[in-house]
Amino acid sequence: MSSDDIPTLVALNDNENISKVPVTIVTGFLGAGKTTLINYVLTASHGKRIAVILNDFGEGSAAESITSLDEDSLELCEQWLELRNGCLCCSLKDPGVKAIENLMKKRGKFDYIMLETTGLADPGPIASLFWMDESLCSQLALDGIITLVDAKYCLQNLTELDSCEVVNACERQIALADVLILNKIDLVDEEESHLLINHIKNINATARLLQTSHAK
Repeated sequence: MSSDDIPTLVALNDNENISKVPVTIVTGFLGAGKTTLINYVLTASHGKRIAVILNDFGEGSAAESITSLDEDSLELCEQWLELRNGCLCCSLKDPGVKAIENLMKKRGKFDYIMLETTGLADPGPIASLFWMDESLCSQLALDGIITLVDAKYCLQNLTELDSCEVVNACERQIALADVLILNKIDLVDEEESHLLINHIKNINATARLLQTSHAK
């Protein structure tokens, strides 16, 4: 083979050599169990380095619980809390994209990202950021959407519709989920449980459905 026959090598983008960080969006109505789940992620000795972006440091939030921990358990690092179990957390008072971009400056300190939404948030526009924003696409990969469902109040939530809504917010969260956590299942009887599960499967038949009592 002559030198003329040797194909020209195409330079690879540096980002292509770096594995993308998986991002999981956590959604669910107020009281569904998001705070309980996130508190577990941020405090348990599970051996995983997870960065959690909270929707707010408001009253009753997971962040409020974390900041009440003993000072030896965490280190305040700018707006980020670096926890003893290797996890990071911050408030999402800043715009979502900015918070994630700031987080990526700490790459190497975490292996996964969990992004919490507000109770009424539609996860669709948030998920689309990971396809539409070029800088995020090159570093992150949407791993999935987890929706927590309050077994006791889900059917009530599904019938409520605000004047500005075209599609019920709870139904939208269920429809877009890859994993559904039916939480507080201990607060409903077997008949109610079957009715609720059938209703949920009519909305989203493909999502993995887990039943829990305390979001665990």
